[in-house]
Amino acid sequence: MAENPPMISGVHFEQTPERLKIVLAARRKWPFLLLYSALVLVWLVMMIGGFVYLIQIVRSGAGYRFVFAVMILVLLAILYRFGRFLLRQWATYLSNREILFFNNEELIVRRPVSIWGNTDVYGLEHASAIYRSGNPPALAFDYGYRHIYFGEALSAESRQALKQYLNQQYFPGQAEPNKA
Repeated sequence: MAENPPMISGVHFEQTPERLKIVLAARRKWPFLLLYSALVLVWLVMMIGGFVYLIQIVRSGAGYRFVFAVMILVLLAILYRFGRFLLRQWATYLSNREILFFNNEELIVRRPVSIWGNTDVYGLEHASAIYRSGNPPALAFDYGYRHIYFGEALSAESRQALKQYLNQQYFPGQAEPNKA
């Protein structure tokens, strides 16, 4: 980590002795953002409606209210778990930047939306060297069977310069995967 980061258009570097922080602009995919926004709205209405219906059932005085309330709670729990996944996807498409953190052991990819967002941590020893992806046109690395893409909003020259710098600094001697 002795080499200073290069000047790359659209990329902001912050280097400390412990880590390297890279801030990249993210390209919004409006069709997906609109779709997930509608799904989040439907999910929210279903959760609120479920709780309202649960309260009505509990207060109804019917003999079956306990069993029916347990069934509704189970369905609300399943809906809640689905909502966590849905909100994570929505936050990915809502974010307008990507932040990469490199330290000696970890590679952290963060897609923040305000102060909350998605953060994924990958062990550097299990990550492949950075390579250029053909579809989507972005930088990527492999972590097991997963392909993690970033830097889609960068120009081709900026992606190439960032790829070379990161591979020299954090993946020396590791062969770049043959992906196009």
